[in-house]
Amino acid sequence: MNSIERPIVTTKIVAINELEQQIQTCIKEKFTGRLDLCMTDADNQQWSLYFFQGGLSKSTSNRHPIRRWCRQLTIQCPQLAIHSVGEGSERLQYWDYDSLVKLVRQGQLSRRKMAAVIEGNIREIFFDIIQQVELGNNLGKSLVYRQIPENNRESMLLLINAEPLWQQAKQAWVTWQQAGLEKLSPNLAPVIWDADKLRQQTSLLVYHNLTTLADGNRTLRDLAVKLKQQILPLTLSIIPYFKEELMGFIEVGDLSLKHKTPINTNSQATTTIAPVKQVQAQLTSPLVVYIDDSRSDSLIMSQILAQAGYRFINIRDPLKALPILLEQKPDLIFLDLVMPMVNGYEICSQIRRISLFQDTPVIILTSSDGIVDRVRAKMVGSSGFLAKPIERNKVLSTLQIYLPTTAPMG
Repeated sequence: MNSIERPIVTTKIVAINELEQQIQTCIKEKFTGRLDLCMTDADNQQWSLYFFQGGLSKSTSNRHPIRRWCRQLTIQCPQLAIHSVGEGSERLQYWDYDSLVKLVRQGQLSRRKMAAVIEGNIREIFFDIIQQVELGNNLGKSLVYRQIPENNRESMLLLINAEPLWQQAKQAWVTWQQAGLEKLSPNLAPVIWDADKLRQQTSLLVYHNLTTLADGNRTLRDLAVKLKQQILPLTLSIIPYFKEELMGFIEVGDLSLKHKTPINTNSQATTTIAPVKQVQAQLTSPLVVYIDDSRSDSLIMSQILAQAGYRFINIRDPLKALPILLEQKPDLIFLDLVMPMVNGYEICSQIRRISLFQDTPVIILTSSDGIVDRVRAKMVGSSGFLAKPIERNKVLSTLQIYLPTTAPMG
């Protein structure tokens, strides 16, 4: 049967079985082209499946593409993960499909290893698609069939059977769902909300491992690869702390292609944790601290900052803010005005008494936007004022004003 190329056409998708039928049709009809799934009601998530004569060549996603690629390299081609930063270069060398095609053609990488990397990517993307569709994100969900330019087809070195990968992803979703995790994305990062209570309720070793790993920069998938564990039992081990509100899950941005250095895999600093070759995340991004006891506001702020490429720390107990600030040395501090025990004015005044923070921007947030508040904030050394509710545009505009030369790229 000859390969079928469809014109650009859009198909609405309501249920997962409809999408499965579309994929099976692409296989049976030996479809050549790109299948795009767009979900405008799920943070504008988009996925693309590249078919050639019914075989799946590769898949891409606009969410965490570099994180996903680095994970698969670490699992399947650790030697590439180690040497992913070339000498004299600050850019990752082997971070996309074409870079692996080149290695295969040069005889430096086997087709089997490359196929394993691509299959791992596809399985993760299939899982994410299934989860979003099954969660009922029906608005703006559509499939778009597009043609692939001739010059792109030349790089399609491998053709993979999509059917078994789809079935594996479906089974992984069923298992995830049965464990009560259907609303939890594996792309979220665990973070500690209450370090004191966590230390009281865990052993010293467990507490050390959690504080070392659950830093808000590694997703559940990243942690599973780092620890060489299956993601389901790893996640289930964290859930009890989540239910007790000792830990939470936040959105994180993707890794940057610049300024990456692999972790030293010979280090034994982390007790009982298997070392793995992994690229560290956002090491050069500006660090922003948000001092606020509100979990909901902290979650909103963390999502805004992570998606914009900033590193983020939330301090929920203002009485413990100064030691953490001295240790972390943030580039900018957001400070809520109304908190129990001590208010934002007092904290700001304490911060300004420390010479290290004389020039650090301190932005006070409050739902009260009166002139008295602004004057008093200025008197205690506040750099600026931001009115609640927390909104993405206002936060990013403030960061551009006070961190114009260190804002992350993207």
